[in-house]
Amino acid sequence: MPADHFAITVPRSWFELPVDPDRRDDRISALVQERIAEHRELWDHRTEIVRVLRRFARSAWDSGARYCAAFAEPSEDGVVSGALTVSVLPAPEDTDDPLGTLTDHVAALGGGEDGMHVDVHELPRVGRAPRTWGVSTVQAPDDRGTLDVVLMQTFVPADGQVALVSVSSPATDLAEPLLELFETVTDTFELVDSSAPVDGVR
Repeated sequence: MPADHFAITVPRSWFELPVDPDRRDDRISALVQERIAEHRELWDHRTEIVRVLRRFARSAWDSGARYCAAFAEPSEDGVVSGALTVSVLPAPEDTDDPLGTLTDHVAALGGGEDGMHVDVHELPRVGRAPRTWGVSTVQAPDDRGTLDVVLMQTFVPADGQVALVSVSSPATDLAEPLLELFETVTDTFELVDSSAPVDGVR
């Protein structure tokens, strides 16, 4: 089944973001206004939430992601934020063992970095998929140095393609509960038949 037809379920408090630059900024502002109408406690944080969500949507577009969702929750220390993207990548070629070859590629990608782990995870709706998870050092937006993020990337093989489900947050002090949340959300990912109408299909 093609990797570019999929469904995923995110928590109701998250924002599903448009990534197309022609409409994303205005739509994100409207999404935040709608959420504030239901949760007035967000009012004092509205400017920062809009800024954070726009940054996530811009990064998703720049990376070629097919889907982006994000969270931005006020806390005593500011806004705790993070984002999920789904991208479609070419699968490794010329192999009789697609899962094994992909796992080797993923291990080479993330296994050598301190704080990152590699394993093969059983996704309830699609089966076994290699993933990396932990705390990673990544390039900051606009090339402003580097920063540490909590990161989970799951590589789902599908018909000569790979669906990459990537979830991250800069809130490294919350790494353990965030990784549990990221796994729960990633576990809802499924590949779907594009000819059969299903709620949530991207």
